[in-house]
Amino acid sequence: MFHVEQRGALDHLLQESSKAIGVPIGQDQNRLFLVYLEQLKAWNQSFNLTAITKDNEIIIKHFIDSIAAFRAVSIEPGSHVLDIGSGAGFPGIPLKIVRPDLCMTLVEPAHKKSAFLHFIVGLLQLRNVNIFQGTLELFKDKHRPATLYDYLTTRALNPSLIFQKAHNFLGKYGKVIIYSAKPLDSTSHDKNWDLVSDYTFELPYSHGSRTISVLSHHSGGLSLTVPRGT
Repeated sequence: MFHVEQRGALDHLLQESSKAIGVPIGQDQNRLFLVYLEQLKAWNQSFNLTAITKDNEIIIKHFIDSIAAFRAVSIEPGSHVLDIGSGAGFPGIPLKIVRPDLCMTLVEPAHKKSAFLHFIVGLLQLRNVNIFQGTLELFKDKHRPATLYDYLTTRALNPSLIFQKAHNFLGKYGKVIIYSAKPLDSTSHDKNWDLVSDYTFELPYSHGSRTISVLSHHSGGLSLTVPRGT
């Protein structure tokens, strides 16, 4: 548990850092992020969930980096988001904390990380979050026919894999959101994908430059209607 002074400092860091990237968050969201941080560190003592272990770095490099997507792309209310290779929940859970209206699906192959995802989603009482333990290929096989998504996000997977598979999961006008350390190379995606935007920004407190790339498929995704509010 954080002591009072530590909690106050971390709360301030969350507030100031979220304002710095243009995605300010409220006190209720701050509280959820601090619970998330506390449990991530506790589980990380037994399981290898993240190599980042300092409080301020988890906040900046995981939480703040994740929610920066809201500056990169205007995500419509009630959108269905598929987060591939979620790990300990990034970016899916931070996105969900900031935008409870989103319908989030987290895909993570590692059992221990998937177990943590189930635990933290329950503890934070996040609704409309589905967790699938397995690879993207297995997810595809198990969910056919399935919900199509408005957005697909990843911070972990090689973009080339996403470009090969993502169009199978996107609905009409669906987009891929890729987090990386630098803008995508023009040769990294094939002719079937259009780069909608590259949003490059600086993480607060000199934690480095990051880029969030948004792409759409030439086919415009599939035309199956995406159900809302499930």
